[in-house]
Amino acid sequence: MKRQLLSAALVTCLSVSSFAVPALDQTTTVSAATLTTQASQQTVNAKADQLINTAKSLIGKATYSTAVYKPTYPYKFSCATFLMYVFEENGVDLATYNENYMMQQGTPVAKGQWQKGDLLFFKSKTTGTDPDHVAMYIGDNKVIHMADSKQNIVISDMDSKPYYTETYMGARRVIPSLLPANPATTGDKVVSLAYDLKDTATIGSVNNESAKKFTSTGFVNYVYKKNGVNLNATNLKTLQAKGTTVSRSNLQKGDLVFFNSVKGSTNPSLVGIYAGEHRVVIPNSGGVISRVLLVDYYNDHYITAKRVVTNQTDTTPTKPTPPSTSATSADKVVNFATSLTGKAKFGYVYDEKSLTFTGAGFTYYVYKKQGIDLTYKMASQQAKVGTAVAKSNLQKGDVLFFSTDNKRTRITQTGIYMGGNQFISLSTSGTVVKQSLSSTWAKLNYVQARRVLSK
Repeated sequence: MKRQLLSAALVTCLSVSSFAVPALDQTTTVSAATLTTQASQQTVNAKADQLINTAKSLIGKATYSTAVYKPTYPYKFSCATFLMYVFEENGVDLATYNENYMMQQGTPVAKGQWQKGDLLFFKSKTTGTDPDHVAMYIGDNKVIHMADSKQNIVISDMDSKPYYTETYMGARRVIPSLLPANPATTGDKVVSLAYDLKDTATIGSVNNESAKKFTSTGFVNYVYKKNGVNLNATNLKTLQAKGTTVSRSNLQKGDLVFFNSVKGSTNPSLVGIYAGEHRVVIPNSGGVISRVLLVDYYNDHYITAKRVVTNQTDTTPTKPTPPSTSATSADKVVNFATSLTGKAKFGYVYDEKSLTFTGAGFTYYVYKKQGIDLTYKMASQQAKVGTAVAKSNLQKGDVLFFSTDNKRTRITQTGIYMGGNQFISLSTSGTVVKQSLSSTWAKLNYVQARRVLSK
């Protein structure tokens, strides 16, 4: 499909219908709210920096293609699949490679009021009303984008060519609206677990929780049960009878959305967990997938939605377990790390006064306060301290080391083992968090562990 361009050097994205993207129909896939109920500005800024760093890291490694989506080296992207990949790599699901659907997410931003991580949209076609190019703002009046087959991924100043001003359509701020609320609601937790299972759960005709094998109804039962909601449905029809009916215009995270296979039928053949911003996480025979409700199929086959959770937040402050008089060194380390929840902040500095650290700086500080010197404030150097310990032999207080690129080739993050397959760390998202070593992220990024405490 040809585009009429104001700048011959820039080729915009082709229509999404020309893409051959694995496991996606016309699109794939956390609603806009104020920062007081969503992620903090610090968290938003940290996430934007992650997105920008990932995008920049792909310069010279990816080529332009509107026919092939290849998310492994050598990468192949269109303008939209490039950004879809960048966001997904950083835990944010845009759920679509359709520029028009992207432009309906988040909140609108006035021209010139852009912030890092905002999506900017352009239209060079003389027909139609949809955008045909998308870029990400990186600050200083610049965007990064997959431009065309000659330039590939480039950084461009918005004043460098007439194209950027004359074809500019608008901008959307998708972070923080695609991030979980802070504190997280029950709906956030349901959606988070559903996403975590995308790479591990198998959808079929049997239910086996330990093997992560489920029917579609069994998957929904499992996700909600893990978050304190017992649905106990036996099939999609009984699942559809649960909760209270809500209108499509009033959907909230954690609502169940039902679709039929025959237009007009009230019998459900598909169920999805609403994830905010038009997105649904759907268990079907192809596995656990994410989609946007904006696609014609979901419009045509939509039946109803049911609210089965109350989207309340847990505002009870986290209280660390007070150490007993006989607490071990490991207890003291874990208790002190836990006491920094809501206090320590992520940043590329080491500042004990403001409690601002990198992940490894946080680990260094925690152990330092218990009289243990890890010597270094870098994760890769801390990985040389103490003695190596097998993952199967972890003890409370061991230091864990991770990559952050899902490849486990370069140590860039640390954690403190808490026991019970849990660890605590200062996340690059900005806060102290507890995670399971069985989580998808941990499985993809765990590298090694070191024992620095004597029991």
